[in-house]
Amino acid sequence: MLFGLTVLLPSSALGQDPPPIEAPTDASRVEVGDTVRVRLPMAQPVQAVFKRWDAEVMLLQVDGMAQDWPVSIYDMVWLEVHTRRTRREGLRHYAILGAATGLFVGVGVGLGLHSAGVIDDPEEPPGQVVTNALRWAGFGTVGGVLVGGFFGGRNPGTGWISLSLPSPGS
Repeated sequence: MLFGLTVLLPSSALGQDPPPIEAPTDASRVEVGDTVRVRLPMAQPVQAVFKRWDAEVMLLQVDGMAQDWPVSIYDMVWLEVHTRRTRREGLRHYAILGAATGLFVGVGVGLGLHSAGVIDDPEEPPGQVVTNALRWAGFGTVGGVLVGGFFGGRNPGTGWISLSLPSPGS
């Protein structure tokens, strides 16, 4: 039971004073009312609404709790905020989605063209089918990265963004 309490309670509540620090380096990404996800060591992620920073403690409102929940930055394993992405984050996010989509679309196109006899004789050995599917998968992946990255850079959208947390002693 004591182990469970040490995981759930901030270190300051147990009489340990962490060294003074400031909010995360990109804390300006978190605004009052934003939805955040916090993960503590050996615990499930908790989704909450950000209230405010108090020195090295983040005050959160969790559904079902009457009072604000103080979480020390040192107790967090990771912190994510649901907010608008930057152009770079949008480009990266949608390029990855485009690559994954392009991979499967490319394989489908390659198999479809092969079975229709457009790019090869359908009576060829099975190894040729795999070669064609992989070639078109590569084309689809490259095309997906380019198209997804282009549209993601132009319209980044919103999503979960991981924030960097300071390490103790920094």
